[in-house]
This record gives sequence, C-alpha cells and structure tokens, in this order.
Amino acid sequence: MRHSRLSTADIPLRHCFKIPFRGILHLTNIIDKKMASTQMNREKFRAALDALGVSSGDAYLVHSSLRMLGRVDGGADVVIDTLKEVVTESGVIMMPAFTLPPAEIFEPKKTPTTLGIISETFRKQDDVVRSLHPSHSVAVWGRNAQNYADAHRNATALGVGSPIHRLMEDGGEIIFLGVGHWANSAVHVAEAVARVPYLDLPYNDDYDKDLMMRLPDGSITAVPPRENPGCSVNFVAVEQPLKEAGLITYHRVGDTLLQTIDGRGAIQILSDLLRREPGALLCSWELCPFCPRARKLVP
Repeated sequence: MRHSRLSTADIPLRHCFKIPFRGILHLTNIIDKKMASTQMNREKFRAALDALGVSSGDAYLVHSSLRMLGRVDGGADVVIDTLKEVVTESGVIMMPAFTLPPAEIFEPKKTPTTLGIISETFRKQDDVVRSLHPSHSVAVWGRNAQNYADAHRNATALGVGSPIHRLMEDGGEIIFLGVGHWANSAVHVAEAVARVPYLDLPYNDDYDKDLMMRLPDGSITAVPPRENPGCSVNFVAVEQPLKEAGLITYHRVGDTLLQTIDGRGAIQILSDLLRREPGALLCSWELCPFCPRARKLVP
C-alpha cells in the first residue's frame, strides 16, 4: 500500500512527550491479558494483511510478537508462510534478527535472535539470508535479499546505509504485528540520519567494547562500538506525528492491532524532529542505563 505523501511542514514537538516507564509496564500487562482472547488463523491473518494494503512485489520491514498476536493457529510458521504468500519473491521481507545483549562471538548461522519466535523461525529458514552485524543483524527474504544483507558490511547497526535504512529509502514499509513504536527500528535510523549528539554513546557496558563476529571464511573480526542504538522506551511518542502526517494504516483483529507505516516518510519526519529537538525521544525513567547519560550530551 502507498500512503499519502507527507508534508514537510513542521509537526509540533508537544507530541514527543516523556512516557513514565512504570506506566508502560502497567499498560503492557493489561494488553497481554487482552491478547489472550484474540483468535488468529491463516485466513484472518491473510485478510488483515489485505486490509493493510500489503501486496505482492512490495518491500516490508516486519516487527512482530507472536504472543501479542493472540492465539495463532499454526504459530510462527503460519505468520511467516502467509507473509511470503502475499508479498511473493518479487517483493522483500526483512525482519530484525538482533542479538541483545550481544553474544561472545556472533555467528550468523548459529547465533539466535533475541526478538521472539517469529524472527527466530524466519532467520533459520533456508531461503533467508542474515546480515553480518554482531548485535543488530537483519534477516531478509525475496528480491535482492543478499544485496540488502550485504549493506551491513559498510554500515553501522542502524545507521545511514544500513540494511533497514536502504530498505526504507527504496520505498519499504514497516509492518507492526501486535507491537508498537517502542519496537520501531526505523526510529534509530532517524537518530543516525539526524546525527543526534548521543549517537556514539554505548547503551551500557555490554556495548562499550569491540563486539566479536565470525566471518563466512571462519575468521573472527572485531566491530568497534560505534553508533550502537540506545533506549527505545519513549519511541511510543512518535505515533501521533506520524499519524497526523498520514503515514500509518491501522487494522484490528479482535484485540490485536496491526499497522503499516511509510518507512521513508517516517524517517524524514522524525529526523527533522530530532534535528530541532535532539533529546525529544529520550525516556524519563531515572534507572534507564542510557537516557540519563544521553541527556547530558544534548545542548
């Protein structure tokens, strides 16, 4: 589906509010209980994708939670198979295959992703390729999959020229399957495009060191801690400005909310916001390992 094109007019930063961390946890517990009542099968999921405008030949970055989709008949396999049937090999499906915290040595064929069963099932499939990044790899299927994966050879985790950035620049859209903008990796891309002042700040001690990665030839290389993404708790604040710009399509199945977002438009809107107010998306949780330190770097 192609969303209406955005205006370059400024969007008020009143939307970039600070979300209390405990409030997010409470809301998540409520949502978890409601999701248990949602029944999802292949036919309902296919109809939901149709309603969102997901179509053959287009490119998609998929963020997902099987638990948040409700009770899915057939589990992760049905979700992935249906996505492939709709998008077809003439399109592209990309999923984050992040390893958080990073493994002692990242091995693309063996190291599991920590982002849930849908992403893990997807990245293990024979026709899916995985990019080379020790903490923020992606798994890609379809048209030019290897080319997108190879973009990580010369880019940082979610930086300019990374696989996710390239997909968005090529007109890719973002699909949320039961998750919200706290899972939106494209917001980190917008931080990199805007060159926020905390861009090179490691999230915590796990990232304040070279990360080790095994290459296809068996050798091990060190990846320096540059532009590792930080906290995403307050990324929920981006929904309103993106919605006002006409970049989000919603569809509900029972209590489960699914969304598509115009990726290129989202990065443009959010990078503009962050250039004007670099600290807008830092969270207010006093125990966050990242945001209190990041805020000290914001003029």
